[in-house]
Amino acid sequence: MTKVKPNGFTSTPQMAPLPTLLSVSTVANELSVSTKTVRRLIERGVLPCCRVGRLVRIRSADLEQFVTSGTEV
Repeated sequence: MTKVKPNGFTSTPQMAPLPTLLSVSTVANELSVSTKTVRRLIERGVLPCCRVGRLVRIRSADLEQFVTSGTEV
């Protein structure tokens, strides 16, 4: 919804910043494991992911939570 300001200009609501999305290979490098291990963690539901078409991406916040949780690879 647009709002009309007293000066006649319109403003649009600000969007929240989008989360940083990391590739499987980037996550594998960060964890010092193989990409296959990262994919297994995703399949087991231990590491949440989102899919963009055929691409698999992991939110940086989800990776951070995984690391701080102490879950074993």
